[in-house]
Amino acid sequence: PVSALKHKNIAAVYDYGETDEGQPYIVMELVTGQSLSDRLMTSGLTLGQAVRIVEQVAEALAVAHKRGIVHRDIKPSNIHLTEQDEVKVLDFGLAKQLEGVLPDDGKRGTLPEFAIRTRSDVVIGTPLYLSPEQARGAAVDGRSDIFALGALLYECVAGRPAFSGSNVIEIGAQVLHFDPEPPSKFNPRVPIELDRVVLRALAKRPEDRYQKADEMAEDLRRIGVRLSQYDTARTRRLTSPGATLGKSALTTISDTLRRPRISPLALMAAIAVVLAVVWGFSYWQRTPAHKPLDAALALYNKGVEAMRDGSYQKASTLLQQAVEADPKFVLAYARLAEALTELDYVDRARDELLSSNSLDRSTLSERDKLYLDAITWTVTREYAKAVESYKKIAQLEGALPQAQVDLGRAYEKNNDWENALASYTKAAEGDPNYATAFLRLGALYRRLQNYAGAAEALDRAEQLYSAQGNEEARAEVLFERGKLFLHLDKRAEARRCLQESLDKARATGNQAQQVQALLELSTVAQKENDLTQALAFAREGTELAHSARLFNLTARGYIIQGTHYMTLGNHDEAEKQFNRALEFARTYKVKRVEALALVNLGSLCLRQNRGDEGLRYVEQARQFYEQGGYRAEAISAAMLLARERRKRGNYDEALKTFEPYFNPAQQSGQTTLVAEFQREIGLVFYEQERFQEALTRFDENVTIYRSKKSPLYIAYGVLNQGRALWQLGRYDEARAALKEVAEIAANPKSPNKELQTQVHSVEANIALSERRFSEVVTRARRVLEMNDSKETEMEMRRALGVGLAYTGAVVEGVAECRESERVATALGYPWHIGLSRLALAEALYAAGDFHGAIDAARQAQEIFARYGHAESEWRAHALLARASRRTGDAASAREHVARAADVLTRLEALWGAQTWDTYTTRPDVRQLRKEVVSSAP
Repeated sequence: PVSALKHKNIAAVYDYGETDEGQPYIVMELVTGQSLSDRLMTSGLTLGQAVRIVEQVAEALAVAHKRGIVHRDIKPSNIHLTEQDEVKVLDFGLAKQLEGVLPDDGKRGTLPEFAIRTRSDVVIGTPLYLSPEQARGAAVDGRSDIFALGALLYECVAGRPAFSGSNVIEIGAQVLHFDPEPPSKFNPRVPIELDRVVLRALAKRPEDRYQKADEMAEDLRRIGVRLSQYDTARTRRLTSPGATLGKSALTTISDTLRRPRISPLALMAAIAVVLAVVWGFSYWQRTPAHKPLDAALALYNKGVEAMRDGSYQKASTLLQQAVEADPKFVLAYARLAEALTELDYVDRARDELLSSNSLDRSTLSERDKLYLDAITWTVTREYAKAVESYKKIAQLEGALPQAQVDLGRAYEKNNDWENALASYTKAAEGDPNYATAFLRLGALYRRLQNYAGAAEALDRAEQLYSAQGNEEARAEVLFERGKLFLHLDKRAEARRCLQESLDKARATGNQAQQVQALLELSTVAQKENDLTQALAFAREGTELAHSARLFNLTARGYIIQGTHYMTLGNHDEAEKQFNRALEFARTYKVKRVEALALVNLGSLCLRQNRGDEGLRYVEQARQFYEQGGYRAEAISAAMLLARERRKRGNYDEALKTFEPYFNPAQQSGQTTLVAEFQREIGLVFYEQERFQEALTRFDENVTIYRSKKSPLYIAYGVLNQGRALWQLGRYDEARAALKEVAEIAANPKSPNKELQTQVHSVEANIALSERRFSEVVTRARRVLEMNDSKETEMEMRRALGVGLAYTGAVVEGVAECRESERVATALGYPWHIGLSRLALAEALYAAGDFHGAIDAARQAQEIFARYGHAESEWRAHALLARASRRTGDAASAREHVARAADVLTRLEALWGAQTWDTYTTRPDVRQLRKEVVSSAP
């Protein structure tokens, strides 16, 4: 019972019921002082007082919730402050206690059912503080009180309710669908940490809120300690909630018991009459076409052009001003939603789109209706439909370059880069002085690796912007040029351009551009292996974003810091930064950055061999991307999942991961995406030792990239071809492929160290298969000096180990193989573990430790058999047969000769005669087969 609740902040309810005359009553503790509602309207509260009061309410709620009692009507009028400023919560748990009480004989102590039971047509609580689940009439628990407490705290610190409206329906719609702005927007003294507490408590989904009231109280306690005691500025409620809503919507449970009862049928009839009147009025009224105010139209046009330039933060600011200047400007709301989508504020974008859809669009022109449709499809990520709408607009607009740029942006979002390029080119040709077209061309050419075209387009854009005196746009061009130089691995030039972009952004006061330049400078410093400077740039950018309330960039800044710490090997600090980004993104509803934080957390876990946890994080991100229509990001997450599943030997799962994406990409003609899938599927086949099937996929990959003239992608594709070719014994073709890759990697304009390292790695493996052990040692050492990849390290250490063992340095050789095995085991990659143990077995055999060789080879063979690596398995059996014969174990030698022959037969059937014939020409395969035969007793 409620009367059993004992807490200093709870006003006890001793009894309730109805007199013999039918008058409801409550018997409760006498509380003197004033309500929080009155305090807010009169003297107001300092931040410290507000936090302290809500902390005490949270403590009271925590006690009640532990006893299974939910208040359900937390609001300022139910919070009393005694003369000593002690908090007392009124009507505690009464709603829950009243719910479902059945009538008996009408005696004292009971209430009639129709007056007290929660029915489908009755919602207990106050609209301004109702949780979404209460507003829907769904089941509630303590987290509904936490939502109401968040609304209460919002009002105390912002001076206005979190939700507003002229009637219950409007407020209910806001509670269900709209996320309030952070309270610091209305009261700049509110710290970010308090914003986070408020917005977390106001999360729409109960599982996203505080799960317990005492958790919220603890956070408020920590914030209260840090709030300055000298902050004496008081926040008062700007308007009475009753002024906009009417008192009937703000009554307490106590008021409800005092009110005369109204017949539900009469109430329903009254509502029906009101709805009929409203419908009739709407039907007969003829609304004239709305013409946007001149000031709003000017802001709108500037905002749209800023968005075409890619200056989304500037665009959102201008478009926000446009809707404030003209609240009936439908397209301004829609364009604002589009800008917010680009900034990853998905929930806010949805709210603005709802605002645009709530306005009358019937009077819009045909052109404006098309624009509204196109923008709506863009925000909802239905890009193919957006393209169709923009095509119609382009037909209406003729050669207008802005229409072509809009169409190009739609194509680009739909991953149709060829048509995007055609649209931007048409815009540039239609108006050679339209700088935006050249800026978009430069950015797209960079993505397509047409670096000469990108440089030329960016030069033209800068000339035009300079002539216009548009320094903000010049900063954007410099930023794009910096990214171009970074792609070309020209770090000094990239740093110079980005610094110029930063300087111009500081001169114009564009904080978003400043943050972006700092974060990109951080990436340049990381590429230069100056991680101290990289962290300094990232911290500066993150702090600036934080202070400027650029929440999407703040969260990205934390992610970048996390990646730097991960590079440094400081995984604890990396995880802290990623979690900070995740919390920040969730608090401020930056959903796409939230998913990015999950991907990075997943990658970190995978690196730490926390495989299940890592895959879980990445899968969460993939699901969000998929449901939100972020096709490119969903595919990237799927590829990460597939790679990790491949490396862990889950080949069937890896291939299934591609199924939802591969065929649609082929059918829609997204050839670049198809090329990426062919590479990834080829790598799965390669690790399964299905080398011919892998080669077919690699061939497809290279064919596509040759058609697109993408040198770097061609090089990596040809490298994969070389790997598969030598495994099949096609050495001449493999060497020709490596020569082509080496020439691209050694290009003096853009030398690529990673490619050069990989070429030497493949050459070392070819030398090993040809039994040229001295060359193996030389090449493997060279790769290890150049390399920074764990997988390449494993591969080269086992090659080096075998090479050393056969050139007489057996102790060192065995040690290298053991180190390869250690790294592979730490990463949890079965194929690499098996190959490292097989290399160890061969090194031990060369050292004369035949029993050690048997143990290592047996462990390798078991792994190969479990994961279906037939080519490696027969070689493990062959080594077991050789070592067993040397130990005098004839029976074991016979067994492994027979098993090796059996696996070879299966392998020949799997690969086919032609592939088998070339494979068996390999020197190492010929020698091993000969030794197996000689091992037979």
